[in-house]
Amino acid sequence: MLHRSFLPTALLLALAACDCSASPTPTRPCVTTTDCASGEICLDGTCTPMEETRRDSGTDTGPDDTMRCGPEPWETGVEICDGRDNDCDGVIDNGVLNSCGTCEPGCEAEGVGPGTDDPYMPGMDNSEGVSLDPEGALVLDSRRINTNFIWIASTNSGEVSKVDTTTFTEVARYQVGTDPSRTSVNSVGDVYVGNRGGLSVTKISALGTDCPDTNGDGVITTSTGAASLPWGQDDCVLWRTDLPSGGIIRAVAAQDVEGPDGELIPYVWAGGWNGRIYKLDGRTGAVVLDIPAPTPTYGFAIDGRGRLWMASLTTGFLGFIDTNLCTDSATCGAAPVCTASGPEGTECDGAGVLKGRIPLPDAGDYGITVDFNQRIWLGGWAGGLVKRYDPAAPSGSRWVRVVGAPSDCNGVGADAEGFVWAACESNNSIVRIDANNPASFHRIPTGPNRGIGIDADGKVWGILRHNAPAAVVIRPGAAITDNPLDYGVGPTLALPYTYSDMTGLQLRLATNPRGHYRHVFEGCEGAEVRTDWSEIHFDAETPAGTEVIFRVRTADSRAELDTAEWVIVGTVPPGTSPLSIRDALAGAGVMPARFLMLEVQLRANRSSSTEVITPRVLGIDVHRICSGFLL
Repeated sequence: MLHRSFLPTALLLALAACDCSASPTPTRPCVTTTDCASGEICLDGTCTPMEETRRDSGTDTGPDDTMRCGPEPWETGVEICDGRDNDCDGVIDNGVLNSCGTCEPGCEAEGVGPGTDDPYMPGMDNSEGVSLDPEGALVLDSRRINTNFIWIASTNSGEVSKVDTTTFTEVARYQVGTDPSRTSVNSVGDVYVGNRGGLSVTKISALGTDCPDTNGDGVITTSTGAASLPWGQDDCVLWRTDLPSGGIIRAVAAQDVEGPDGELIPYVWAGGWNGRIYKLDGRTGAVVLDIPAPTPTYGFAIDGRGRLWMASLTTGFLGFIDTNLCTDSATCGAAPVCTASGPEGTECDGAGVLKGRIPLPDAGDYGITVDFNQRIWLGGWAGGLVKRYDPAAPSGSRWVRVVGAPSDCNGVGADAEGFVWAACESNNSIVRIDANNPASFHRIPTGPNRGIGIDADGKVWGILRHNAPAAVVIRPGAAITDNPLDYGVGPTLALPYTYSDMTGLQLRLATNPRGHYRHVFEGCEGAEVRTDWSEIHFDAETPAGTEVIFRVRTADSRAELDTAEWVIVGTVPPGTSPLSIRDALAGAGVMPARFLMLEVQLRANRSSSTEVITPRVLGIDVHRICSGFLL
């Protein structure tokens, strides 16, 4: 059901019949209307009832002939903000309401969004995962994550290259460990690198010159261009974790999990060829889980339900782990593996199944991805075909093979337009496949591509496994046969060997979409004036399966906002407009300060084989009360 909360543009007051012989006398002192009882406003330091007392002036005031207007003996007939129609024009408080639409002393409102003087302007510094619809409202757009980079492993040199996908230039190169191969990008653009020979995982920040000062020398030191810094000297290389008994690291997948205050907590899953799976804390690199895998791992991909799917190359199984249930090594490690009796895998459909493996219908699988309809795609290896597994399809129709396309394909990737791309190295080609109709495909001669990456603009990167410039780039047209190519793209690397989610787009398209927009509000002017942030008024639409979360943080300066504590003001639904900032800050023990950063989070839950529906956020007003004293 659609939930909608409307942004008020004026305060609507009920007109009550007046018994002039029994007019109440205000006696309760106040500073603001919040100090008064329901039905009262704060006027001149006292709580005053909002009942209208009017005298008949001959104007048409409606069907209730007891309604009156005009001045009392102490009034002048000029409209003032008191909940009365002082000038008898039939409108209460016209022209004298404050910017909050009320008579509350000191209340100010500032708006952002369509119809205001400050429309939404999503950019790299204030938003991720959102764009604007034709009305200027905020909507989810998984392609609009500010990560216009692709991370390509240079296996023989122990480096990873960061390439700008808009200019095709190498931005930086980083030393990461021995024999890097798999790269997986999280929702904020940071990359995790699986080092095969080094049996380790390395994390690199995407922030460049804004990386944290990891060595504490007071200077941000990081590489630029093709010259990497020696190991331990680059502040953007955040950590490297050697994995216990890691075998050869063959699979890496980033995952971001929602924390209690609405923040995203980063994790990364790594798989060893020795049959072990590891979950690492994305902030520190600490090993959180160390468990046996349901099948040896060669590639990872995470879907919108939190299932971690794994390609296994030679064992003949598609494996999975439910990351929502796999929360500690003891429980997850000891859990039985559901082994399906046949390729349909229906025995392992239950919600409580923690680990499982499903027999493949043909030869071993290589690369793996999940499309936005929650279907798993595998690159066929050793004569096998590219194939699709749909865990939500009826038994008997879950597997579909791309018959007639080249076999021996490696990396696979799914885009936002409904196509799947497979790099078929031994056939010197990339295959473009209609994800809904795999019988429809087109082969594109490109050279010996091993990996596939899809960037934020929908361009397809084929990673060439030799020492020439690292990639070819396809700029897909609408027709399946329309695929203009750019050859010789990117830097020259020592054995590029990457076929995982090297841009992060596939993770964002396959998992539950989320995005945010941030705006900074400045409080009341004057060194002696206290700012009391009071309410958020908004106009939002939240179709079933979607929600909008409002968070704030407050500080005495803009610079201090970045480290201030986040406080959740409300979630819609069930919340409605307005939401109380005052109550949220008080409940968290946070004092209001001069500056307020508002974050609007948009979220949607994916349903299998359905299009994602997005919430919409139109105008927002933030109210504040300016008092003539400081706390």
